[in-house]
Amino acid sequence: MSFANRVRALREARNWNQEDVGNRLNPKVTKAAVASWESGKSQPRMYRLEQLADLFDTTVADLMGEDATEAAISGTSRMVPLLGFAHMGEPCDEGNLADEVEVPASIADAHPRGFMVHAQGGCMDNRFPHDALLLVDPDMEPVNGQPVLAETSDYGAVVRNYTRGRSTVMLTADSHSGEYDDILAGPGDEPVVCKGRVVWYMGERDERG
Repeated sequence: MSFANRVRALREARNWNQEDVGNRLNPKVTKAAVASWESGKSQPRMYRLEQLADLFDTTVADLMGEDATEAAISGTSRMVPLLGFAHMGEPCDEGNLADEVEVPASIADAHPRGFMVHAQGGCMDNRFPHDALLLVDPDMEPVNGQPVLAETSDYGAVVRNYTRGRSTVMLTADSHSGEYDDILAGPGDEPVVCKGRVVWYMGERDERG
């Protein structure tokens, strides 16, 4: 059983909802964070895994199930540089940034030149939380339909799904709201510069503290 299914099964066995689980952690996390874990969209960091294991009276290894790896269970991690902000539909609140972000070693080792950006906004909310730390791999070529970090002259650093046509590049939103416009660059337009593919993320608000 995967981590996502294991958490859901343990929660439901206790007749708790997702908010109940979030409120029992210290510090608390949102219902959306628990939902993200149960959907497989993200995994908590090691200290959260330990809290969840205690909460459900089990071990981290048992909780991870099919997703268990030596790195995840041992808690080994790597520090990845945090290079700046990107927006996902709305202007960013560009406050102070840490220099580095702790990520699982297995993730960092798979993307040795990867870097993090702090992304905010709702235009990618089918994929990422509104406030997220995204891992970008500059060595991975963009793939149609996959999220990238790109720079444009009009919008600055943005996170969107990438599509290349015969003579155009389109950056599209992936949001349930449908209110965001596509960014299109064709012949004669300022080029879209792809900085790398987004390969992993964690929710910024839910990982603080």
